[in-house]
Amino acid sequence: MSDKAKDDKTARIGEILDVMRNTWDLPADCNEGELFAYAETLYDRIASGDRKDALYAYLARVQVDNLEMPQSDTFKAIVDRALALADDWR
Repeated sequence: MSDKAKDDKTARIGEILDVMRNTWDLPADCNEGELFAYAETLYDRIASGDRKDALYAYLARVQVDNLEMPQSDTFKAIVDRALALADDWR
């Protein structure tokens, strides 16, 4: 992967991170590395063409199981926004 491609990927993951931070009421013990990993996985799954329902299922598990946040539909807003961002990346 070229340096430009790596920079582009990092910037796009950063956009998803911003959406996550602005949408979720993150637990105090959530660190940036952990959140970056979830955003990177979401980015990779979008880039590989995963369907929206699969992306919803992934982020719902992250929200409830990994971040131990209450079950809600906020993950859908993150996926929907990330998919809209992905349209801008193409």
